[in-house]
Parts: sequence; structure tokens; C-alpha cells
Amino acid sequence: MSFTDALSYPLRGPWLERTVLGGLLVVGSVLIVPFFVLAGYVVRVLETTLEGADEPPPLEGWSELAARGVGAVAITLAYLLVPLLAGALLAVVAGTTGYYGLAELAPLVGGHEELVWGISLVAALLAGLLSMVVLGVTLLVYYLLPAALTLYATAGTTRAAFDRDALTSLALSREYFLAMAVLQLVPLIVPLVALACLLTVVGILALPAVPFLATVYSCRLIGHAVAEPTVGSRRPVVSSRVNYRHK
Repeated sequence: MSFTDALSYPLRGPWLERTVLGGLLVVGSVLIVPFFVLAGYVVRVLETTLEGADEPPPLEGWSELAARGVGAVAITLAYLLVPLLAGALLAVVAGTTGYYGLAELAPLVGGHEELVWGISLVAALLAGLLSMVVLGVTLLVYYLLPAALTLYATAGTTRAAFDRDALTSLALSREYFLAMAVLQLVPLIVPLVALACLLTVVGILALPAVPFLATVYSCRLIGHAVAEPTVGSRRPVVSSRVNYRHK
């Protein structure tokens, strides 16, 4: 995997015009429609990277980008909301059960300090276990979401993002794991760059371009990792494209 390729990628081609448009879309994301255009551009960067393009695609065809962005946002919400709702439901059930259970046990353990401490310890352990499960699911969703969006970019249909076999094969590949590991540096570097931009007037004007460039870089890194052939294995993304497009 070439990390230098991803670093130089956002500045290839007519980068200034593209970056200015991207920054304007970032600012206009509060109006909803530009946000969908940005999401669609994310999908397009992934798609063109997988097809072997050496520079970012032009930021044009906004209606098409917005349509692709709707699918990307729907996939993201599905991956985020379902675990969150399941966790909230589990927390409500556990809290209600614990409350009424303790209310029933209180008269029985009154005056028995050892039992009170024992029940409190069990409750604390169960709460800790529940927190670990929620945290584990959250991290899993965070890890799988870029893979799901990559499958969507490849196949062109939202159901591709939920293909368990293709998703598992992609998520377990060494290239994808390394790309995700490198991406953990982005949330650390972007605030530092943004802070540096605030030191000058020109930097302040360029500030909206920072998240846009970071997003393009991240998509390139993931797409480039997936596009790389893996020794002894087949790229599931390429095969899924053929299967889904003909169903």
C-alpha cells in the first residue's frame, strides 16, 4: 500500500478549483442538499480509485452525486442507528429489570450487609459487561462502515453494503486493516491543521477545505487498499460488482 500516493492524491489535476468547490459544499452542508452532494462525491472517489484512476474525479454532475449520496447516507444511518437503537433497548430492558428486581430483593436482604454488597457487585459487573458490549459493537460498526461504502461504490446498489460474505472478506483483508489503522491519525492531524489555518486570514478562508481534503485522502487510502491485489486471495469487491450489476 502506497501511503505517499494517498497524500498527493487530493492535489492532483485541477486541485484548486475542486478544493474551492469542496470547501463551499462543506460550508453549505447545513442546507442538507450540499451534504448529499459531498456524500456522493465520497462514493465517486472510491469508485474511480477502484477503477484505477490516478487523480480525483471532477466535482460535477451534482444531481447524480446527490442521488449517490442519498444511498451512502442511508447506508451510514442503517449501520449507526440499528446498533444504537438495539443498545438503547437493551439498556432500557436491563435498567427496568434491575430496578424492579432490586425493589423485590430489598426487603429480603435488609440488614444483611454481605448480601447487599454481593448484589451490588453483580449489578456493577452486569453494567460493565453491557458497556463493553455496546463499546464493542460501536467499534465494529466504525470499522465496517468504510468497507460497506466501498461495496456500495463498487456495486452501485445499497444492498451490496450489507453483503455479509463480501463485507467479511474485505474487512478481514490485511490491506483494509492497515488502511483503517492509518486513518486513525486523520482525526488527530485535522484539528492541528485547522488550528494552524486560524493563525492567518488566508488560512481562515481555506479552513472549510481542510475536512474536504481529509475526506478525499481517506477515501483514496481505503479505495487504494481495496484495489491492491492480495497474494493468494481474490478481491471480493471486483467480483461483487459483476454479481450485483446483473441481478
